[in-house]
Amino acid sequence: MKILWIDDEIKSLNSVVKLLEEEGFIVDIAESGIEGIEKLKDKTYDFILLDYKMPNMNGIEVLKVINSIKPNIPVIMLTMIADKEIIEKAIGNDVFDYILKPIQVYQIIAVANKIKKEEIKRKFAGIGISEVYNYINSLDDSYENWIKKAKLLFETRISLNENDREIIDLELESQNQRFANWLIKNYPTLIKNYPFSHNLFKMKFLNYPKICVFIIDAFRIDQMLLFSKEIPSSFNIQMDFYYSIIPTYTTFSRNAIFSGKLPIEIYRRHPDYLSNNLHEIELFDEFLRENKISKNFRVLKINHFEEINKISPSNKDIEINVINFLDDLLHKRGDIESLKELKVDTIIKLVNVILLDSKIINVIEKYLNSNYIVFITTDHGWILGKKPITISGGKDLTEGLRFKFGDSLRFMSKDGYLIKDLEEYGLPKISERLGIADGYGYFVFKSDEHKFTKQYENYIMHGGITIEEVICPILKISI
Repeated sequence: MKILWIDDEIKSLNSVVKLLEEEGFIVDIAESGIEGIEKLKDKTYDFILLDYKMPNMNGIEVLKVINSIKPNIPVIMLTMIADKEIIEKAIGNDVFDYILKPIQVYQIIAVANKIKKEEIKRKFAGIGISEVYNYINSLDDSYENWIKKAKLLFETRISLNENDREIIDLELESQNQRFANWLIKNYPTLIKNYPFSHNLFKMKFLNYPKICVFIIDAFRIDQMLLFSKEIPSSFNIQMDFYYSIIPTYTTFSRNAIFSGKLPIEIYRRHPDYLSNNLHEIELFDEFLRENKISKNFRVLKINHFEEINKISPSNKDIEINVINFLDDLLHKRGDIESLKELKVDTIIKLVNVILLDSKIINVIEKYLNSNYIVFITTDHGWILGKKPITISGGKDLTEGLRFKFGDSLRFMSKDGYLIKDLEEYGLPKISERLGIADGYGYFVFKSDEHKFTKQYENYIMHGGITIEEVICPILKISI
């Protein structure tokens, strides 16, 4: 196993290093946090030994940088202080384990064996749920801070047991109301200045000579976090985020990704394109030509998980692989009796298993070996519908459980949002108003309220405004 040992006193530990090498370990050393971080950028390791007490940058400060660069590499904190607070703080910042100085070789060997046997669990439970709440609520509302809140909520949630997850879910539900209010108020300004669907390629992907982008339809932050733990530690991974445009629905968000345009601009040129997702190639070709980007590309659409393993690099500058079957699986949950009772956590684990069985990691490795930078992202997330939002309207209303266009649309309660300045929100004026659901609400007609409530409760949905649907993960993978 290959170890990076970051310790300002490493020279005095030369005898321990030699004993480790005699045991078959490859030990790379760094005498400061800065030197260790630089080595980590260029190399990969099976685990890191990190001294807590160092000048300039202490172990916790170095750890934060490590987690942003290589979050899938286990870190073992070394300290001479048998202090519970320091240990809990270290573990709360995703430390795999700790060793008290003076260091003995057998301690490191024991940790190495533990790493081999156990699945690495990155936890935030050590900082305590109350501290998570305090930190989240101390952040002002901003594009960047909502990403921080979302990431911490989901990282904490997947690290906790089922009972504690319910507490996090309540906090997430509360934060969703605040998030929706903020997003609706600031959306017209945000889409001009920050990464959203329509500028995703420009802002996140096109600075690299060869890229492969996997767009997994309906893939949430927690799903990406779970999947990222399966990426081999020999790969470099970085987690990033962007926002889906609203409505968070495939025909809007994915067409915006490929076209580099907001729906209003797509509609002006191609009014029929927003009714489906059959024109990604034409839209992307138009986007490249208009921006004078001289790169060749390929777009593949994968509708069955068996097809993923057949993907091979074709040496195009840009290769985009759209994976659709997961969204189909999610929607089938509402139609197939045996799937209806599945909980969110079970669905997330099931999708992860399907992805891994599809051999997608093997495909990623093919691209990496062909000098591609690989990105995995999504066009939007999803939620389970829990609360009916009663509406009324005529035949002009469009279909959709989480959003509806239509001049006759009326809300029968204070839930949801009614947008009238559609063009200001980058949306085509196909009607005078758009209704969009927030939280876990879904639209039911007053005339048939009971029937629709029974039919769609706990149905998987997207198209509205929640953290789960709007804030989309991006996983960058390189070697």
